[in-house]
This record gives sequence, structure tokens and C-alpha cells, in this order.
Amino acid sequence: MTNDLHVFWRNNEHASALFYDLLDRAERNAYDDDFLARLADYREAACPSGGGGDSVNADIFAAQYLLHEGDAENALACGERAYAQRSVNLEVWKVLAAAYAAAGRDIEALTMQGYMHGLYPSESLSLTVPEAGDQRAALDHFSLAANHTAYAPLLTDRVCIKNDVLQFELDIFLGEEIPLRYCAPGARHWVGTYVDEGFLSAKALVYEPNRHDPFFFINDRDVTFDLQKAREATGSVRIDLPEDMSVVLPVAGTRTYQDFSVQNAAGAYPGYLGKWAFSYLRLDESATLRSDDAPFAVGTPIRLGHSPHRRKVVLNLLIDGMCRPAVRPLFAEYMPRIARFFARGVIFENHFSVSEYTLPSLPSIETGRYPYHTQVFNEKHNHVLLPSIRTLAEEMSDLGYYCTAPLATGQSFYAGVYRGYDRIISTHGFQPAYEGAERALRILEALPTVDHFMLYHTGDVHPLNTMTPLKFSTAAEVAVPLAQRFVPLDPQVASVRIPYLPIFPEQLRVSLRHIDRSVGAILSYIEEHYEEDEYIVNLYSDHGYSLFDPHPAHAEVLGAYATGAVWMVRGAGVPEGVVTDELTSSVDLYPTLAHLCGFPVTADIDGNLPAVFGGRARDAALSMSIFPGQTFKLAVRPHEHALRIETQGFVDEDGTADFAGAKAAIYPRAHELEEGYEVDSPALRAFFWPRAREIVREIANNGERWPAMRAARPQWFGADKEHP
Repeated sequence: MTNDLHVFWRNNEHASALFYDLLDRAERNAYDDDFLARLADYREAACPSGGGGDSVNADIFAAQYLLHEGDAENALACGERAYAQRSVNLEVWKVLAAAYAAAGRDIEALTMQGYMHGLYPSESLSLTVPEAGDQRAALDHFSLAANHTAYAPLLTDRVCIKNDVLQFELDIFLGEEIPLRYCAPGARHWVGTYVDEGFLSAKALVYEPNRHDPFFFINDRDVTFDLQKAREATGSVRIDLPEDMSVVLPVAGTRTYQDFSVQNAAGAYPGYLGKWAFSYLRLDESATLRSDDAPFAVGTPIRLGHSPHRRKVVLNLLIDGMCRPAVRPLFAEYMPRIARFFARGVIFENHFSVSEYTLPSLPSIETGRYPYHTQVFNEKHNHVLLPSIRTLAEEMSDLGYYCTAPLATGQSFYAGVYRGYDRIISTHGFQPAYEGAERALRILEALPTVDHFMLYHTGDVHPLNTMTPLKFSTAAEVAVPLAQRFVPLDPQVASVRIPYLPIFPEQLRVSLRHIDRSVGAILSYIEEHYEEDEYIVNLYSDHGYSLFDPHPAHAEVLGAYATGAVWMVRGAGVPEGVVTDELTSSVDLYPTLAHLCGFPVTADIDGNLPAVFGGRARDAALSMSIFPGQTFKLAVRPHEHALRIETQGFVDEDGTADFAGAKAAIYPRAHELEEGYEVDSPALRAFFWPRAREIVREIANNGERWPAMRAARPQWFGADKEHP
């Protein structure tokens, strides 16, 4: 697309014609010199700077040609280049599955086939499964790829072989490592049960017989997992420590009563381990761990001692769904502890989430990248972030921090978003603030000389969906009249589309008090035990909530309330007593922590260092909805106006959409999407359209759709399988 200011978007008809010509030739296996010539023409036309087409498709065609010619090595190069840009694309998976298989890389081939089976189960597969050795590992890689849930450690379809037949069953990883792609065995997380005090094996005795029951994992809010970076050992393990180094070592058993001993220069210390529950040992010298009964898990040693190059505590408080426009008038009254704490830091009043719900938002926050760069937007699919996409915890771990998430959902774990965290305590659906506060405080108290990076993710203010009968807080239930007490149920309404109901604002007020009480305890502990230059605390949300918008016309998934999020920060290097209207985005947290903590950022991140920290102020904040099976939506917001874009057709499974005929209109910020409030001028178009086109170029498919992908979703694209 050029800099034309008359029409927001035009498809590249020349590139599209070349695409369908190449598609026709590929379907006929006509991989000849004419095919290569057409491919060269298409690649030139499809260059994004040329305004249309799709260079990913060019790489797919090239890989198909190379596979036909028997050149798996170069086919892999094309396929992996395409995968880096379109990680959720059936045709990319097909060429990579074939190329990996031809190259003898069976695990990678199984992974691609798992992706295909998970999202397109009608696709025929020919699996090559090792007969022995690493068969279980190979099947687990396939199971992870075919998995339909983002919540670790659940697997919707774990593959096993029974009577020489592949079978699928729901399961959870338990007492074993999760073999995420790109993670070396020593860096993988081993799944234990969360036991802080009590009987070591009690949870294992409950979890094991219920591991195949979906209602147990999803509906029992007390089911809590302790995922730690650990490796499984058999027999003995030697832990060598230099002089003057002390560590704390997590260890877990795999049997209910498991004999265990520790031996150092002073003697032998016999003891025991519990099944799947971590215990901790302080080691001040080298030691040998031994258990002859059964394998045991040895966690990553936690090095004791503070470094002057680090802060003693860097705490990220993620308050899921906390809507700044709704909370602003309630903040001082209902969150007095938090308000007092951050009054000595920076509070951003013009902060927007990148996405409307957690699945794409959390990876964006943890990587500083928009969803079309993380490629995490499809709730039915899991792929692992490329190693080149560094997470916050990876960077903080490299700086020497002990990285923990004492309150987490497990969502996006399978995408690699939690890479770098040494420990993750997760539940599926409920993350009560009070539980997370106590866990966080216990970790800080147990390891006072360790430098901590901590993620605390509570869902207390996140409204529950109305698909099933709800239990609100008792304080909310008794505060509303009977006429407002019960909410209409609708199994088809997702939480982002819940309509306004009087009990929800009442529940919000109650939840704000709960969070303030619990988080306030952590903040008080930090103030009492650390100096101002020894800590950094961020409090932020991943999105807002449209149901709190007092104007029903604005209550939509990218409205000011739906994406109006929270961000406030205090501590070392943070100006004191600043309340700013500077535009910020949820991707800005990443470069801000990089600036404050001292890790490098690459030039390809989307986050921006705010001016209040010495960076350059944004001229606009971007929010987008990339949800397969729905229209693509984009909001570009400077201070006074907003550009809103929506496609006519649906987003495909790979996150692309056809922007031909997309609606693009500019509004005053106070009247977004209100009919009759559209404003237009050459100056406004000159500001908005180039910024929006930069985003659209990454997502637009130019009307070029692969037949198998189109045919698999007739409810989105029609039943006609012929080329347009």
C-alpha cells in the first residue's frame, strides 16, 4: 500500500493473481522453471514495502518447490523463515513437517504434525514414532503441539500407545518435566504439587487418581501446582560449591515415603522425600544427594547473597482486568494502601492494553511485543516463542535474580512466556490476592539474602463470565437489592462481552478492598525491610473491562474501558510523586524494566521507554483484537482523536485478515465509534493512516487464502472451496 490518502487500504491485485497462479501450479505438481519465474515475480510483488501480498506465502511456495526437488536443507530455511512470521499456519506446518522428516529431525516433525492435528484434525497424518528409547518424549512433544488449552500443566489430548494403537486422553503433567520446545533438559520445569506446610505426599495422593478428570483440574480451585526448573536424577547427584558460596536447593521425590540422604564433609544425614512435593536444603559446602528407592527431582540451586548490581526486590503486581477508568474515582477510598504507596512513584493515567483479554496481553507484557510479533492470539493452539524473543524473566535470570511467580494461572506457559522463571505456583481459574500475598511474603522471609524478581498475578477484580451460576463475594451479594441480585445466564457470552449489571460494580468495590488489604501487606513489608533504592514495584493490568463503561455505545472490546488499563511504578530510579497523562502501552513495561534494571533490549521490540524515565513520549497507543473467527479491530489513540479500523471478514487461524473494504474512521476520543461523530481531514489521515498501515501490513493476507485452511472453516469463509 502506498501513501495514498484517498483510500485506507487497497489489496495488491497483481500479487494476488500471481499467488493463485502459483497455487494452481503447485496443486498440479508443476514445479518447473516457469514456477520459479512466477515465484520470483510474486516475491517481488509480495514484499511488504511494496504494499501487498505476503512474503510468507512466497517462502511456502519456495519450500514446496525445494521439497519436490529433494532439497530438504533449503526447504527448511524457507519454512523456518515463514514460521518466524506465521507460527500458526497450516501450510507452514506442512512444509516444515516434511522437511524435518527428510532431515531426520523426528521430534520437530512430530511437533509440526501435532500442530496440524490440534487445529486441523481432519488433515491426514503419517506419524513416525520411535519404537523405543525416547518414545515417551516424542509422544509428549506431539501432545504439547496438539494441545487445545493454554493452561499448564493440563493436556487435552495426551498421546499414548495401547495395543499398538495411538490413543488420546486428557491428562496433566505431574511428577515429570514439561518438554517445551527450545528448552534444554536442565532448563525445563518439573511439575510438583504445591505443599508449603503439612504432609509432603498428601496432595499427590489426591491428584494422581484424578489426573484424567477435567472437572478436577478446571473446577477445583484448590488444585495448585508447583512448577520448578529441575532435572530428574537416579541414584546420586553431586552438588559442587566453591568456597564461601551457600545455596538453597529444592528437591522432590517420586514416591510417598522415599528414603533420601545428604552427605558432605561433616557426615551423612539420612532423611526422606515426599511424592511430587518440593522440600528445601541449605548447603554451605559441596554435598552428595542420594536416593536408591526411586528417581528424584533436583531443582536449580538458589544462590544466597546480594549483588550491588541488582535490586533486592523487583516485584510485578499484575491485577488482571483492573480497569483504570472505572477504578480512578474509587482508588483513594477503596485502595488506600496502594494509593499511598504509589503516590511516591509514577502513576500513568493514559495507559492502554494492547489486547482485550489475557491470552495475547500477557505475552506482550512479558516480551514487549505486539501479538502479531509474539504470534500468541489463538486460544486453541500453543506454540513456543522463538528463542530470539527474550522474556522478562529470562533477562532478569541472566542478571542473577531468583525469578518466581507465587501467584499465576499457568496460562501461556506452553507458549514459553514463563521461560526464565525458576518457580511458578499456579492454579487454573482462581488466583485470590490473599493467597498470593502470603506466598510472596513467605518466599521473601525464607530467602532474605536473595535478590528476587517476582510476578504476582491476581484475578480478584476480573469479572466472572455468566455462563454458569455465579457466587459473588458475600459483601457484594448482601449490598444489592433482590431485583439486582441475580444475573441472567448465557453460555454463549464470553467474559469480555458481559453486559452491565448492577452487581458487578458492587463486586468491583469489594474486590478492590480485598486486593488493597492483601497487596498492602506486601507493600508494607517492602517499605519496612528495604530502602527506596533497593526495590522496584510495578502494579499494572493486562486489560480493562467494557462492562464498566457508563455509555453502552462504547462498551465494546477495544473501547476506552475495555483497554483502559492500570500502570504505576515506584522504587529505584523512579521519579517521585508524578501523575502523568503521557500515553503508554502495556508493551512499555518491558523496556522500562530494562532501563531500571540494566538489561539490554533489541531494536525489534514494540515497547517504548516513557519520557518520564528519560525516553521519548509515544504519539499514539495501539490496541488490537486478533481473534480467529471474528473481525480484526484496531484502535490508534493519540491524545485527542482515535482511528478505529475493522475488517469486513474474519481473522483466520493464523492471525491474518483481508483488509479490502475495511472500515476506517477517525473520532474524537470521547466519542469513539459513535455514529455522527466521525471527523476527517488530510492532516488527520496523514497522521493516522501511515501508523495504522504499518500494523496492517503485518496482518493483511491480500485476499490470498490457502484452500485447506479456507475449507476447514466454512462458517467463517463460506463453503465454496474454489479460488476467489
